[in-house]
Amino acid sequence: MVRVENLITNPTLLDELTEARAKRKPWLGKNAIPDINHYFSVKEFESLINQTGIWNSEKLQVLIDNRQIPPNSLFQIQQTAKGTKHLLNASKLQDVLSRGSSVVLNDVCELSQGIMEIREIFGAWTEGKLDCNIYFSQKGHQAFPVHYDVHDVLAIQVEGHKHWQIFEQGIDHPINHPMFLNRKQMNPTQERQTPLLDFIFEPGDLVYIPSGYFHHAMCLEGVSLHLSYGMVEMIGMDIISLAFEMAIRERFFRTPVRAILREQDPADFYLRKWAKKVTDLSRDPDFKKQFQENLENFKYKSEKVSIRPEKD
Repeated sequence: MVRVENLITNPTLLDELTEARAKRKPWLGKNAIPDINHYFSVKEFESLINQTGIWNSEKLQVLIDNRQIPPNSLFQIQQTAKGTKHLLNASKLQDVLSRGSSVVLNDVCELSQGIMEIREIFGAWTEGKLDCNIYFSQKGHQAFPVHYDVHDVLAIQVEGHKHWQIFEQGIDHPINHPMFLNRKQMNPTQERQTPLLDFIFEPGDLVYIPSGYFHHAMCLEGVSLHLSYGMVEMIGMDIISLAFEMAIRERFFRTPVRAILREQDPADFYLRKWAKKVTDLSRDPDFKKQFQENLENFKYKSEKVSIRPEKD
């Protein structure tokens, strides 16, 4: 396993990033990963995007000036030996690219050894779950308006230059739920505020943006290519999900509520019993063990298959 110190070789920058993450404050590290092209390059991006058979409308998105190009104008239905399949039309993609569109390739770690290596490094360092999107953009055309993400972001510039602005935090610890997804874009009247960070993103630069911080970016010249690792950590909602599965074993939680109620103060009576059962569950050795295992193994595992027989 390659350690984070081998990726971010400048100890001062690594210390700054560690502190920024602990305080959940945006941070920019100039030339933090100078050998980024060892892990990924424009040439590899072009190779990936030309594998038209692996893409669908969820994995590949095309946007221009804050709006998405309709997937049905990029993907066409083709007959195959196993039936119909939506395939990316390379000529249509080329056409929208010629008009300045941006391309986003989602969840690409399994498609690139270098991108996977970086995920393994950040995953071991943060003990969180990470996946990576690739963002290709062109001069003068913005893909997304000012918005926040519901996950922490570790972005690395691969090629070109991009102007970023990061603003105040919009909400603390948002999660992937409609309550927060519906509020991701900044109100236009707020966009006059002074950004916390205002910088030109150059190859090898690394930026950390905690979830909930508004931000946007614009390619200033030529083309820009960057990797964006989204990271989530284990939260209380994950413990609730674990408790739900464990609670199924307990008869109390399977019993109809009205079968337990009493006439006087029924809600208070039931909730007191419910709280005691939840407390008992949290003290259960099996529950504690499962919680500990989930916490220790929360990050994604990079499991590989070998086709070479082991030698005696």
